[in-house]
Amino acid sequence: MRVIINSFTFILLLIIAYVMWQSNPLLSLILALTAIDQFEDVYFYVYRKRMFPDWFMPFDMLFETVALGIGLGILIFSLTYYMYFETWFFKALMFLSIPIIYSAVEDIVMWRRPPELSPKVMGHYVCSKEEVCEEEGFRFVRRKKQ
Repeated sequence: MRVIINSFTFILLLIIAYVMWQSNPLLSLILALTAIDQFEDVYFYVYRKRMFPDWFMPFDMLFETVALGIGLGILIFSLTYYMYFETWFFKALMFLSIPIIYSAVEDIVMWRRPPELSPKVMGHYVCSKEEVCEEEGFRFVRRKKQ
């Protein structure tokens, strides 16, 4: 679910950065960097490795704050003009802004947490019948004889 939310935020921020380029290049650059940060979050959720070094994490929090602001802006815009929207896309923005806000807040809150408190990944490993055992975070599955 997080991959989908961050991928949507990545694409949305790229579109907004492109649209803003003519009127405000600095804001457009900040939005593009925030989009790259969202892509980095997708990369982390998929591969469990960071693309950026640890010293870059304060900038990561800055970009998460920008994503939070974009999500709040979309929510306020959607609530304000909901009655005037005629297409489903703009009506759906209100519901799509909530996961963006949640994802940004979660990344900000989990920034300095130790790895044991971060969301767990369930691992799967296939072993023979004799090797079946329990290990934290893994579920062992027996192979069928062929």
